[in-house]
Amino acid sequence: MKLRLGLLYGILVALLLLMGIWWVYFLTSEGEKHAEYEKQKLASDRLHASFLIQSDSRIAAEPQRWLGDSFPQLSFRVDPHHGVDVTIRPEVIRAIDDEARRTRSMFLYEGLFFLVLLVAGSMILVYSWRTEARFKQARELFLAGATHEFKTPLASLRLYTETLGREGLSHEDGGGIRQRMVQDISRLEELVNDVLALSAADTFTPGRKKRLDLLEEVGKVLHEVRRFTQDLGAEITLEGPEGCLVHGQRLTLALAVRNLVINAVKHSPAPVSVRIWVQPGPKWNQIVIEDDGPGIPRRLQKKVFECFFSGSEEGHTTGGGGLGLFLVKRNIEALGGRIDLASEEGRGCVFTIRLPAAQ
Repeated sequence: MKLRLGLLYGILVALLLLMGIWWVYFLTSEGEKHAEYEKQKLASDRLHASFLIQSDSRIAAEPQRWLGDSFPQLSFRVDPHHGVDVTIRPEVIRAIDDEARRTRSMFLYEGLFFLVLLVAGSMILVYSWRTEARFKQARELFLAGATHEFKTPLASLRLYTETLGREGLSHEDGGGIRQRMVQDISRLEELVNDVLALSAADTFTPGRKKRLDLLEEVGKVLHEVRRFTQDLGAEITLEGPEGCLVHGQRLTLALAVRNLVINAVKHSPAPVSVRIWVQPGPKWNQIVIEDDGPGIPRRLQKKVFECFFSGSEEGHTTGGGGLGLFLVKRNIEALGGRIDLASEEGRGCVFTIRLPAAQ
């Protein structure tokens, strides 16, 4: 389908170019023909004036008096030995040639402008069509991914609910099932929060940027997730100087840092230890988050920031819905920064957030 559309677009552009070139050539030829016609008309007037001079002695004696008004483009020079010499004024020829050049230039520029408009219009149409096609494809992929991610915990909850209704289920088995149900509900809650955050980023404007102190903002995030980290027995350290300022939205930065901290805590083995550094720089200020998790293979380090990529198809599932790191990258780029990942399998991950420093 894409090959056919590309072929049709190429044929359309080629036809437009041929039509434009033919149009410029036709109008230029018409201008040259008009100039040639004017010159032939002057030559005919010259022959007519010469005939009148030869047919009447009075006109031959004073040609300018009798023929000057009727033939202003001609020049009459009386020669006692050779009679009257009738010539076309040079300035008239130059005026015709200048007019022909102006006409050719006008047709050429207009033709080129017309061609540019045609090509630009066709490119805009193709770009609009491709943008719409990409949007539809992205929407379909998003809906398919979201549906898949929601169906998995829902199916698990349904199975657990049916299992709890069976007779003869021991108290110990029931407790284990309830614990897994709570985990599935937490996963659903995370998915809902991620989808809502993604939708809000597309729907609402982020607001005006403010001067933010990175050490202070990261400290606020750690205070908000303190109960979650304490329940998992995680130890989180934060180091860095005050005064590392950036321009941005507090909520956007907080969402990115919160997702990275929660991912680091969830995927690190006990005892959980996460180290965070705030580092100033002349142009870029940095937030470095390091964990002791299982790490991410190099071949997957770019894919982890893609929407709905959880690593399950590569055999390295993260247990999430594949939206967290996608939202992190999106939020950091919205602040004018970038995020880098350094990791080796089995040696944890180091996420580095780089944001433009504010004076």
